[in-house]
Amino acid sequence: MQSCSPKVSATGNSQVTALSIEFVAKPHEAHRAQLAIPSALAGALKEVTGFAGCLVMVSDQEARLLTVVTLWSGDERQKLPNENLRWVRALLAPYLDRCLRVQILSAHLPPLAATLPAPDVADDSSVEDCLSSEKKPLVRLAHLIMCERSAS
Repeated sequence: MQSCSPKVSATGNSQVTALSIEFVAKPHEAHRAQLAIPSALAGALKEVTGFAGCLVMVSDQEARLLTVVTLWSGDERQKLPNENLRWVRALLAPYLDRCLRVQILSAHLPPLAATLPAPDVADDSSVEDCLSSEKKPLVRLAHLIMCERSAS
């Protein structure tokens, strides 16, 4: 896997491209979808150059209304969402009742280290280690930004 650090703008923000897919989940699949999609996407896309993580959001008004955002970084970040759209849709297919909108957006994220919670004192790795390590890619963002640790 190649390292693909996000471009940093003059303001210090990371520049990424986001693929956003809004959909209605199948009845009785919404809860399972929000739990399964982040790890399914991370597992399937972890070796794809430019994949920077994903986010699953659930509407507070309708539990079946989900938005999945995949983040793409690097020099090719603007074309990567289109190149990988078919794979992302295939991973969402078991949960998808009806697709509402697919869009590609430019995103400007504040420096991630400033937005993360303080690391656990008992943990031997720092947040910066987790974010910068290829063995521990940033794979999902939800209510808190989390790092997935690979089994060593």
